[in-house]
Amino acid sequence: MKIGTIIKKEYREIVKKKSFLISTILTPVIMAGFIFLPMLLMKVGREEKVIEIIDYSGLIQQQLLERSQRNIKAVLQLKLKFQAVKDQDRELAKQNDLIKAYEKKVDNNKETSLELLPQYKQKILDKKIDGLILVPENLKKTRRIYFCALNISDIAANQFISSTVQKILSERILTEKNIELQIVEDAIRDIRIGTFKVKKEGTTRGSSGLEYMMSIFLLTILFTIIMAYGQLIMRGVIEEKNNRIIEVLISSTNAPTLFYGKIIGIGLAGLTQVAIWILLAVVFLGQPALQIDKSIAGFLTPELALYFTVFFIIGYFMYSILFSIVGASVNTDQEAQQFATPIIYLLLIPFIIGVMITQSPNTPMALIASLFPLFTPTLMFMRISVAVPPPFQIAVSIAISALFTMFLAWLGAKIFRVGILMYGKKPSIKEIIRWIRYK
Repeated sequence: MKIGTIIKKEYREIVKKKSFLISTILTPVIMAGFIFLPMLLMKVGREEKVIEIIDYSGLIQQQLLERSQRNIKAVLQLKLKFQAVKDQDRELAKQNDLIKAYEKKVDNNKETSLELLPQYKQKILDKKIDGLILVPENLKKTRRIYFCALNISDIAANQFISSTVQKILSERILTEKNIELQIVEDAIRDIRIGTFKVKKEGTTRGSSGLEYMMSIFLLTILFTIIMAYGQLIMRGVIEEKNNRIIEVLISSTNAPTLFYGKIIGIGLAGLTQVAIWILLAVVFLGQPALQIDKSIAGFLTPELALYFTVFFIIGYFMYSILFSIVGASVNTDQEAQQFATPIIYLLLIPFIIGVMITQSPNTPMALIASLFPLFTPTLMFMRISVAVPPPFQIAVSIAISALFTMFLAWLGAKIFRVGILMYGKKPSIKEIIRWIRYK
């Protein structure tokens, strides 16, 4: 049996399955849902929060209420509602010196808890209010306010409160220096950043947040299909081995031909899937009626599609060889999972590092990690998607990965020819090394 026949057999078996069509459609949709849906839910899933203010300094409360009304658009987006506490409650809290006691702990680096007035603690627990802002009397000195709530994980709301109080205090300090209010407002007005992506083709407007999410999205798809096709080969080899089909195939050809034929055939199926995704992306981006964000269109360039294909091919062959070695060496799925776990970790590690690389793609750590062969398919692609590194670095990473893959192919063929005919107990690492030495 020639290698071309094996490639056709493996390719057709994958492409003709309904699961191939379903995964081709659903994989990008599900991955996009995992990444972009939480962002959407953060916007539409907000509930109104009522936050009361106890201001011992007398500097913030009224200004915060007025500022939130002037900046009503931002407040509505966050669904925050600020309100002042009753004067008698404010005086009662002040008499109890609650903030002073807490600040003493802060000064001594022993801040662990804050005692609230019982009625306010109960109001928060009963969800009559969602939070309480405490402003100490010596705010100018400490530059610290306290926010008490059941939920303190709303980063956007916390940031809004912090930045608004910062502006109010800055205004107050500057006006006390007899600087005109208009000058103060001009001095502390927010700066908005317009981000533009610099490329060889030109400089175009882009969104940093969207670009980050798109990079993670493509990295997730790359990671998913490399692992999915690698495990598909592993399970296929185990199934053929247990059903003794592998013995029939070996009688018609030699083990290396079968090994390479299976990997190439299934790899072509994966490449077909990638080609379909690229074609669909081109079609969708070319539809004016869909009103695709220009930042997305500027991000998904033909150059990026080419690199995605190249690093999919490198990653697929590299990891499919490793997974096929596992499949040939073991007899059951349970044994396979034990051997495959380190390989999965090798895929997960660069996926985790990739999040850091989006922030700093050209650090020495990012460069070294992206040149390590087992990390190259995901990390070098991640660097390219964020800020294209020098062509020399890309060429070196591809060359190193290709040489390493050739070594793995030679190693894998040697293990495969012995392992596929071995049944019984799970082999040890020493035994697998001994298989490599067989002539």
